[in-house]
Amino acid sequence: MNNFRNLYKTFQETRKAAREAATVAVLGESPEAAKLANAIGAQRNMRSAEIILEMEPSGKLRISGKGVDDVGDIEAGDIEFDGASDGPLPKRIVAAVEDDFRVPLAKAYPFFRRAVCNDLIYKNARQNAFIGAIPIPGADMPAMTANQGRMVLLIAAAHGEELSFQRARELLGVLAAGFGLRALTRQVVKLVPVGGWAAAAAVGYAGTVAMGRATMLYFERGHQKVGEGEMEDIKERASREARDFVARFRNRGK
Repeated sequence: MNNFRNLYKTFQETRKAAREAATVAVLGESPEAAKLANAIGAQRNMRSAEIILEMEPSGKLRISGKGVDDVGDIEAGDIEFDGASDGPLPKRIVAAVEDDFRVPLAKAYPFFRRAVCNDLIYKNARQNAFIGAIPIPGADMPAMTANQGRMVLLIAAAHGEELSFQRARELLGVLAAGFGLRALTRQVVKLVPVGGWAAAAAVGYAGTVAMGRATMLYFERGHQKVGEGEMEDIKERASREARDFVARFRNRGK
């Protein structure tokens, strides 16, 4: 009963983001402004847009609008615009956008989808690492699972998935099946030479990153299940990243 209640709560929290879409406009008359607008699929010179990207004569890209949390400029040398959705520019723009606008942004503009999904993955991975590092008896696993479920549904929404409660249950079931948390735990423990909080934090981090990446791949391929070999590669990479994250965290305390 508790699992059902937790799933319903998670579904309700993500439902709003799944139904909304953001608007983006590119201002400026330069060829680079037109090129950027075309790559994004953005409006041109629509000053009422929630996220406004204005290409200035100096070559800077100014970010503003009611959906932007960090209004400011991207220097010309940092734009490096090549039209790629996994390049540095989408990541920099997404970092400036308010949290509530990020999933609607990805839903409306695939150009930002990977950057938004990676942001969701690492944000939830860090949260689950801290939950693992300071466990609350009997509450750490439900909290981690709720974070992972929320992440999966938000990634689904970012890919334009229409989320009913039944569809949310199906998605979480498909993506959890065969995930192999025990096998992942063994991989992580081998890489983290100490036990206790460090191992628990690494497991929380790696499990969240691996599930997030598998979810992204699932939707990018049009609901095609991730193969066993690919899943093992995803887990191995996530385990190494978890080891490095915990090492950095431990070093800060020295």
